[in-house]
Amino acid sequence: MNKIIILDDMPYVRYRVKDIMESVGIEIYESSSSFDFFKKLSDNKDDISLIILEIGLVREDGLEILRKIKARKLKIPIMILTKLNTRSMFIKCIKEGASEYILKPFSSKTLIHRTKQLISTYENNNDSGEIIYLNFQEYINKQIDEAKLKNKKLSLMMLSLIKINARESEEKIEVKDSYLALLDILYENMKNFFKKPDLFEKYGISTFISVLPNCDENVVVEKSSKIMNYYKNIRDNDLRYLKYKIVTSSVTFPEDGTDKNQLLDKLSLEMKYKINE
Repeated sequence: MNKIIILDDMPYVRYRVKDIMESVGIEIYESSSSFDFFKKLSDNKDDISLIILEIGLVREDGLEILRKIKARKLKIPIMILTKLNTRSMFIKCIKEGASEYILKPFSSKTLIHRTKQLISTYENNNDSGEIIYLNFQEYINKQIDEAKLKNKKLSLMMLSLIKINARESEEKIEVKDSYLALLDILYENMKNFFKKPDLFEKYGISTFISVLPNCDENVVVEKSSKIMNYYKNIRDNDLRYLKYKIVTSSVTFPEDGTDKNQLLDKLSLEMKYKINE
């Protein structure tokens, strides 16, 4: 039986997650404080397949807890299940090593699906000789190392679907089922622009991130232009997209940074600038 540990200071959230997970045969360790969480994590770390963390704790710093978890270098994926629905918090969590970011309120179906995906990846990574990257952080670190070794360029691209005239200072990520459906359709269309070895993944609710090995700024600009033209065609054929626009940002190694954190910081800042243009 798979086992998960959850840290959330709201009892009803822990109860709901436990009820959902036990319905599909997954055992839950519950914690309402970091002290209890780290004790249970230490006692059961060899059995736990997934950590679920609320980053917006009332009395504790959720980001600091996330950093402490990652400092232990456990090969356990971390799912952020949170009430904090700003893009800036999402970026911070991804940068700190979270594998998934789900907003409250959440559907049982979504939670089960993403939980099983992360647990499956975790198990494959431990049982197979093949390297399977648990998250964007591991993949980008590997690509940066290869770019340094081979003296190659490396670019990151971020795409977000946002309301027209939205501002980062006031923007909240939408969680309506209709909006999620539009994102799923968009992902299926856009992923064709990012062939392997490029990585193109959904992160959080409204954002996609891509890693582009051996690509400089000129290649990214060209790809971004093609994406914008393609999205125009999508909007012309599906009126549901009329109130939304695609915003892209990009950074290139080594000009914009020489490690993951530097690149993600600049990528986030550029995205905020683009949203507020």
